[in-house]
Amino acid sequence: MGTSTLRIVHVVSSLNGGGMEHFVLRLAEAQRRHGHDASILALRGGPLADLARQRALPATVLGGRLPARVADAALAFARARPHVIHAHNPTALHYATVGKLLTRARLVFTDHAQTRGIIRIPSRFEWRATDAVVGCSQDTADKSGAVGVAGNISVIHNGIDIAPARRTREEVRAELGFGADPPPAPAASPEPAPSPAESPEPAASPAPAGLSGGAFVGIMPAAFHPVKAHDVLLRALARLRDRGVAVTVLIVGDGDERDRIHGLARELGIHGEEARFLGFRKDVPDLLLAADFFVLPSRDEGLPLAVLEAMARSLPVVVTPVGGVPEVVRSEEHGLLVPVDDPDALAAAIERLARDPALRRRLGEAGHARVRDDFSFEKMTRKYEQLYLGLR
Repeated sequence: MGTSTLRIVHVVSSLNGGGMEHFVLRLAEAQRRHGHDASILALRGGPLADLARQRALPATVLGGRLPARVADAALAFARARPHVIHAHNPTALHYATVGKLLTRARLVFTDHAQTRGIIRIPSRFEWRATDAVVGCSQDTADKSGAVGVAGNISVIHNGIDIAPARRTREEVRAELGFGADPPPAPAASPEPAPSPAESPEPAASPAPAGLSGGAFVGIMPAAFHPVKAHDVLLRALARLRDRGVAVTVLIVGDGDERDRIHGLARELGIHGEEARFLGFRKDVPDLLLAADFFVLPSRDEGLPLAVLEAMARSLPVVVTPVGGVPEVVRSEEHGLLVPVDDPDALAAAIERLARDPALRRRLGEAGHARVRDDFSFEKMTRKYEQLYLGLR
């Protein structure tokens, strides 16, 4: 495969709005800008299918059921005649292996930390068929080796663009009903928290919820999945409310756990003053401007793009030391690391940020510099290109 212009097919299980799917769209776009013929093959559709069409990015959605879906995938691979098939999760790797057998393309698999948990683990045959395995962090690469990968394993850290903002912080906060700057965190209130039975439904839209002045705002953009630990965030917010610390977190995303998390919010008496459920949004970069901090209390991760995006926007981050996160965030230097499944520690870290603007500013500036210097999207794209061209 000596040609410098490559035909690349990225295979994903869906075009839902998660971080991995956004990553694939942006990688394919960047590769097309570099002169390659990059396209996407998705087993199912989702909100990002429309976005791909808007950006004139070739994307084929299979749909249907087995065995027709396998036949449709085979036809799509035959038409594309790829030099490289790049799978991005274990289910996608199953179909990508079929593509390799039909086209003799080189097969690359990026492990986005989805080879563990409830998602299927690739078979030994699929691992053997794979020419190169990429971990999005050293932790992910190490764990890929632990489940029996026999091929070439390398690490290419996820990268992020630091594009100029399209809107100002003041504009976005005004749209959401927040003032321009957060007030000092108040002293703990002696008043009891409202009874969960008397609490309203969680807010389901970004409409203002009667907040006055400048609110202290956090953001958690993540699919509703148990691994993201929305439940830990809600319990931390309940503790902050009971201590009289006024914090509102924008919870952005959708997923199978949505109804359960909304139910927990009602049970805890969490409403729009503490958490706003915004659903799936295409304007997460704008929403980051409205926030004073970023939070992601995950139970497992690869190298979450959401963390990199927040750091690129100079937001202080409160995260857990899972997966590749510690490879990016050094605690007290680029953000605050808290233990997994510890709402008390999470609440304490958020309260520290609420009470200390200088700490927020220091962590935000250091995080921005970290991403700018070491985790650029252009650097990551070039590393993938070098990997492809090095396969024989």
